[in-house]
Amino acid sequence: MRHSDRRRISRRDFFKAAGLTVATLAALGGGAYALQRWDDSQNAVSVADTGPGNDHREAAQLKELTYKGKTYRQRPELETYLFMGIDTMGAAVGVNSYAGGGQADVQIVAVLDNEARTWQALQLNRDSIVRVPVLGVGGDIVAYEDEQLALAHYYGNGREQSCENTVLAVSMLLGDQPIDGYMAVNMDAVGILTDLVGGVTLTVTSDFSATDPSLMQGETITLTGEQALTYVRSRANIDDETNLARMNRQRQYMTALEEKLMQKDANFVVEAYDALADYMVTDIASGTAAEIGERMQDYTQLEVLTIDGENVVEGEHWAYHLDEDSLQETILQLFYNEI
Repeated sequence: MRHSDRRRISRRDFFKAAGLTVATLAALGGGAYALQRWDDSQNAVSVADTGPGNDHREAAQLKELTYKGKTYRQRPELETYLFMGIDTMGAAVGVNSYAGGGQADVQIVAVLDNEARTWQALQLNRDSIVRVPVLGVGGDIVAYEDEQLALAHYYGNGREQSCENTVLAVSMLLGDQPIDGYMAVNMDAVGILTDLVGGVTLTVTSDFSATDPSLMQGETITLTGEQALTYVRSRANIDDETNLARMNRQRQYMTALEEKLMQKDANFVVEAYDALADYMVTDIASGTAAEIGERMQDYTQLEVLTIDGENVVEGEHWAYHLDEDSLQETILQLFYNEI
């Protein structure tokens, strides 16, 4: 097994949130979450009362399920957040339509265990074939289709509607697991943040010769913003065109970016916030974000999970068919205890 208040923010608060961002949003989120000061007046939802020791679901609401002869009960001490990287360039202004909101190429579920004081990320494959809600002209669900998970964000206005539709699709995929908040960032954030930190150094793991000859496989280079976007976004004309290979590069970029972010001070935070604020959509309130980041730095980070599956080409598109056992075991590992 493998989702404005422009006051200056402290270096301490920045590093708290940076720990959350880099580990969960990976390539396309980068430091956006660390640098954002959300406007509580923009319908932000505070989930601060779901902190350590505060079970936000009653025992009667907890699901039980049986798998391979064993019974499991849903764990109440968890918080779950969805982070999305949207394959759209420009500011997050949305669209005046019920479709065309851009696809969510990166989807990472972060799960905080407030009892064990651990947290874990689940990186979802955007090509996963799942049950996706289809929105109609009025913004209501008119159908469900089995299609790529990334398309859930395509339906809706490219802002809150699209994010909420993706939250629903991910929740259904994970056995109707509640998701406590989301954050989405558009593609430009990768290049902007990479240039702001002075480049991100890593060893190129794929053959980009047909796409960008400056990215020489096996060489260690410091990526510019443009190169970083190519590295985490491209898969056509690469030696391995699967999204699995791209997900590996995104995790690699994540680790390298974290090293650069941790060298920065409060002045960098202000500069980066101003550069990135227009590219994000979230329902997480600012105070809650800082509190989440603080706990994630205090908690032990567990290994990043993915769900096993099979890559096939269907028509002109990749389809990743999830292994049902791997999916179920991932759900149990993240959200349930055996009873």
